[in-house]
Amino acid sequence: MDKMHYKGWEIVPTALPTTDRRWTASCDIARAGADGVEVFEGATMQFMRDTEDEAIAAACDEAIRQIDNIIANPLVRLA
Repeated sequence: MDKMHYKGWEIVPTALPTTDRRWTASCDIARAGADGVEVFEGATMQFMRDTEDEAIAAACDEAIRQIDNIIANPLVRLA
């Protein structure tokens, strides 16, 4: 899956097959600011699902929540 855009941010999912024929996915998020591109690597935890699409969807849903939280409270940064 390519990058997804959401409220001025980019969501960059990564999905990998597991040894038990499932999929794991997580997302990085990034935004361009005055000081350049700010990237939050590993913004989401790993989501294990039966298919690649399901894993990516779960990770992207979590990335959207993270972005909404940052927008709601810009002083909070991801750990």
